[in-house]
Amino acid sequence: MFSLTQDDKDAVEGLSDEKPIRLDGVSKNDFEQLLKVLFHRKLGPLPCLPVSIEEWTSVLKLSTTWEFKVTRQAAIDALDVLQIGPVDRVALARKYNIKSWLLPALNKLAQRPKPTSLEEAGRMGIDFALKLASVREGITATHTSPPQLHLSQTSRVILGSSRDDVQSLDFTSQIRTAFGL
Repeated sequence: MFSLTQDDKDAVEGLSDEKPIRLDGVSKNDFEQLLKVLFHRKLGPLPCLPVSIEEWTSVLKLSTTWEFKVTRQAAIDALDVLQIGPVDRVALARKYNIKSWLLPALNKLAQRPKPTSLEEAGRMGIDFALKLASVREGITATHTSPPQLHLSQTSRVILGSSRDDVQSLDFTSQIRTAFGL
């Protein structure tokens, strides 16, 4: 684009609607969300700011890629107040290097009674899911009663201990060690 001579004005991108500047790898929606935030900052409350997790994630994606630090922080702040589950927080934190989100999200996942599903592991990353499972099992082995055999009302046999008692535990030091945080 910038290496063309002045004589090739017809071939220069961005001088006409017929020859737009192409931003490969950038979706129209992502770019529109970023423009909403940039114009809002410049013009005040005229353009509607993004409102959904997906819209703010678009802003985060492009502001991170193009190193718009103030806009990136605005996206992080906006996403921080939205109802994002801990699995998605871990995924976004990893993808966009949001260090302040990792420890609290991993701690919530370690404290919950249900194990990480295969789908959640795929979103977070298998390496994180395995480390998290190791943290969970390591601390619960010392804080739960030994496995017991239970007969449920449907006559199914359930082997294992309850995870309800670990919801109040703090896994912070184990997570820091396992994840190098």
